[in-house]
Amino acid sequence: EMERRAFAFGGRDLSAPVQRLTDFVSKKVSKSVPESSYRLGVKSAPLHDIYPKPLYNALVDAITTKFDAQMPGFLREDALLHGVETRTSSPVRIPRDTETLQALGVRDLYPCGEGAGYAGGIVSAAVDGLLVADAICKERYPSLKSSLFPQTDKVSGVGFDY
Repeated sequence: EMERRAFAFGGRDLSAPVQRLTDFVSKKVSKSVPESSYRLGVKSAPLHDIYPKPLYNALVDAITTKFDAQMPGFLREDALLHGVETRTSSPVRIPRDTETLQALGVRDLYPCGEGAGYAGGIVSAAVDGLLVADAICKERYPSLKSSLFPQTDKVSGVGFDY
C-alpha cells in the first residue's frame, strides 16, 4: 500500500515523492524542495500521509530524539526525505550448498544476493556477496588459514527465510 501511495504522489512517472525533513516532522507539504541526486526527478509530496500512523510516529521519534540528538543538525531545512524504500525480494531461490555456497549440481556457480533469493535489500545483498567471496577464496585457495568470517561454518543466506 505504501508503494502505491508513493507512486501516485510521485506522479505515476517514476519521479520520487520527496519532502523536507522538517516538513515531514511537522506534517506539512513542502512548498519547495532542494535539488536531489535522484535522476528520474522528484516531486514534493506529503510523505507523512504515506506511512501508517505507528510507523510515521516511530520515524518522527527516531528523527527528533535519536538522530538529531546524536548528530546535531540532522533535522534541518535542506534535508530531503525520499519515499518510500521498501524491502523486496526474489520470488525464487536458487539452491546452494551450505558449505561451499555453490549452486547444487553446478560447480563454480555461486548464486548470490537478492536476485538469487539470498538477500532482501542492498545491505544484506552486500553481506551475502562477502560470504560468497569468502567461499570462493576457500575453494580456490585452500591453503589460506584465515577467513573473512571465521566464526561461520555454514550459511544459507543473510536475508530472510521464506
